Amino acid sequence: MCDKWDAISDNGNRPDFRRNEGLRRLLLLLCCVVLSVQSFSQDIHFTQFFTNPLILNPAQTGNFNGNYRVGFNFKGEWPWAIGTTPYNYHTETPYVDFSFLENKLRSGWMGIGFNFLNDEAGDGMLTYRRFTLSYAYHQAFDKNHRYVLSVGASASYILRSVDFAKFYFNDQWVENEGFNTNINSNEPIQRQSFGMFDLAAGLNMGAQITQAFKLSVGFSMLHINRPLDNFYADGERLGFRFQPTAGIEYKINEKLTLTVDGYYGYEKAAEEGLISAMIEYGILNKKTSQPDNSVYLGACYRIKDALAPLAGYQFKKTRLLLSYDITLSQLVNPAKANGGPEISIVHVGNFTREFNDKKVYCPRF
Repeated sequence: MCDKWDAISDNGNRPDFRRNEGLRRLLLLLCCVVLSVQSFSQDIHFTQFFTNPLILNPAQTGNFNGNYRVGFNFKGEWPWAIGTTPYNYHTETPYVDFSFLENKLRSGWMGIGFNFLNDEAGDGMLTYRRFTLSYAYHQAFDKNHRYVLSVGASASYILRSVDFAKFYFNDQWVENEGFNTNINSNEPIQRQSFGMFDLAAGLNMGAQITQAFKLSVGFSMLHINRPLDNFYADGERLGFRFQPTAGIEYKINEKLTLTVDGYYGYEKAAEEGLISAMIEYGILNKKTSQPDNSVYLGACYRIKDALAPLAGYQFKKTRLLLSYDITLSQLVNPAKANGGPEISIVHVGNFTREFNDKKVYCPRF
């Protein structure tokens, strides 16, 4: 889409683009880069990628130590980038998933989940809304569930829209006057909104290597059916998106746990890599001598883009994490290093007290 989107999106005096072809092409190239980055981010662009497993890999559906899991993520980007509005670029996604048949199947269980993702970008309100239903099956290879292989799939319905009336195009430029939106833009715009179906699948392997060390590796593929995704009439399709992930959890002692997670996404030559590390300090319950509250400190790094300090607190089975992106890329000057905040909250619960606590292996120290 960006290679045809010949637009300038703000008001004010402008140089004569038609006489200065070099400047015109440079600005068009910059426009394409910005739009392509935003288009990529509309799939997944959370710094705290590990807090929303359903949009990362459908094989993670139901893969937790409980009966149900409820979560919410919010990310704001480029604060006050346009006018006085705090967040013209923002993404939020609530989700819920359930685990079932853990007491019926001898060495496995199933999961089903639902998540909704909403992303809005820029003064043209480029909007992306995705409704996703996911399912997974988890197979343990030993009675203690130290080694578990998960297979999952998801189906999504996506709604996209944009308000082209809020953009300014080159053909609407009038010398010595500026942009005149009453002039035909001559853009081959076919539609301002559309819907599409999207399919995804994934694998995940979890292994409790030792009492103190746990390893998880996964791989998911999005856009398996390559849906049409364009406001123009050229029939452009989404590319296959490949997402390998890995994570380790190391129990230093009864109070301290180190967690490191990594993510890589690749689609049509666009790529994104993130790594996060955080220390959990467990606050021991005097009655049980086990930690039931925790404090988290760490950081996330988006390669060649941003660094995000992270802090959080967990009360029993509810965890809250806060982070803030500090821009490190070439956009550091226009962004003033101000990437934006992110918040995640996750709660895991049980329907009954008779929950099978051996579903996910929990080492004792």
